[in-house]
Amino acid sequence: MDPVTHTLIGIGMANAFFRRRIGKEAVPVLAIASNLPDVDAIVHLTGDPTAILMRRTFGHSIFMFPIWSLVFALVLRRFYPRLSLGTLFGLSLLGATVHVFFDLVNSFGVVLLWPFSDWRPELAIVFIIDLLLTGLLVAPLLLCLFQRMRPFLILFSRASMACVAAYLIFCGANRILAQQALEAEAVRLHLHPDFSYVFPEPLGPQRWKGVLREQDLYRLYLIHSLWKRVELIDEVRTEIDDPVVKHVRATALAHRLEWFFKAAVWKVQNAPINDAATVIVYDLRFRSVVIDRGTPFVYRFLIGENGRVKLCSASIPC
Repeated sequence: MDPVTHTLIGIGMANAFFRRRIGKEAVPVLAIASNLPDVDAIVHLTGDPTAILMRRTFGHSIFMFPIWSLVFALVLRRFYPRLSLGTLFGLSLLGATVHVFFDLVNSFGVVLLWPFSDWRPELAIVFIIDLLLTGLLVAPLLLCLFQRMRPFLILFSRASMACVAAYLIFCGANRILAQQALEAEAVRLHLHPDFSYVFPEPLGPQRWKGVLREQDLYRLYLIHSLWKRVELIDEVRTEIDDPVVKHVRATALAHRLEWFFKAAVWKVQNAPINDAATVIVYDLRFRSVVIDRGTPFVYRFLIGENGRVKLCSASIPC
């Protein structure tokens, strides 16, 4: 989720369940703690184009975020001396845990067992920015802008939390319907896909991106889950059998990218750069079939005369 939604989740939980029991201090504590696992975003300060591979790792690990929560609670003791360390730690740990859960519901994945495992699970039921979800969370705060509604803040917040839970269940059910529709499409076309996956799309839980890969051909679909309607949007061929691509894929960096990517597409560019063979790779996970926003996280490799592979990007010129 985006930071705004994470923050609203923390505020909503505090108002719904802890404001009356602990006090209004619970609101800022949970608001900040709900962003705590994003401490691993610091990797982007390195300027490394592959820093994205370290996102949702050491900040989101079940072995690490309790440590961050304890450190945060110790810092908060200076600002909220009325609250015990145990209370502050409990609130911080709750905020961090809920943050990790809401990161799991989209299709970016979380390395839960870092540094002991590179397993990157995901539920892939909600797009990373979901305006309806954000709207459900902000609704109690907007209602309480009216003076006469403020006594009902706790009630509104609890209703908001219930609606959020119901919405996530609805999204999960829609994903199951979308996956079933994609599988039915594969059967209809007599395909035997090597890869089949459904990704959440923006603008509502009734739209999904279906991806089927059979050998080196990807098929991209827009799936309307509520109507079980499947539309072929594009076909993309990945050149995994090209000798130049094989050479690049043998490198350690390419292995790391393929670990992070869900549906990697490899292409040999026709126009070489500085007389060097050029290979690009990107992930269909980040290509929307609803909104034309380009394809982010495209990596370009150059292969020199000696066969050495070089990564080039905006920060690493070719």
